[in-house]
Amino acid sequence: HVLVGARRAASFLSALREMASRLNATGTIHFKGCAMFRHRIVAATLAGRTIRITDIRAGSDAPGLRDFEASFLRLVEKVTNGCVIEINDTGTKLRYKPGMITGGAGIEHDCGKSRGIGWFLEGLLPLAPFAKQPIAIQLKGLTNEETGLSVDYMRTVTLPLLKHFGLSEGLELRVNKRGARPDAGGQVVFRCPVVKALKPVELLNQGQVRRGPGGGGLRGSTV
Repeated sequence: HVLVGARRAASFLSALREMASRLNATGTIHFKGCAMFRHRIVAATLAGRTIRITDIRAGSDAPGLRDFEASFLRLVEKVTNGCVIEINDTGTKLRYKPGMITGGAGIEHDCGKSRGIGWFLEGLLPLAPFAKQPIAIQLKGLTNEETGLSVDYMRTVTLPLLKHFGLSEGLELRVNKRGARPDAGGQVVFRCPVVKALKPVELLNQGQVRRGPGGGGLRGSTV
């Protein structure tokens, strides 16, 4: 789990470095291809910079954005105010102008059946602490799936790590109902407080592995 988390964190940092290297440029920042799609959208939102992505799977038999990528854009729309998203007819070109991260309560989003809820949470987590209001959002879809992080990983590994950065009171990921393929049907509630700035963290002691907890669940259950 730690190695998986480290690789995913490195991927996001790579996108941030790529974005930072272009911040001095004027106008819209241009990217090509579908690689690091979420990361580029998140980095653009945090930096407040307009981006344009072209050649999205242009050479594929099924070119353009996938349904889960379009769904992630809709999720970003729900937690921000004033963003502008322009997509061409084939889905191979995208222009994204970020808005203000507003957050708020009572937000709902259906993540669909192509990617798990964890995939969407990975993109939401970097945005939530910097919203104008604490976020409380209900996400529906796959809580457990074989190609991405489960909500249990996010709850037991990712959230405890975030607490080191000053996110503690009000940070919660609660599983109301589990969902798996083919019908999905899972429901989780994610709550996150806001911070003015993240605390610097220095974690030097890796500790020892003393036990390896496991678990199981039934589709539609709350455990």
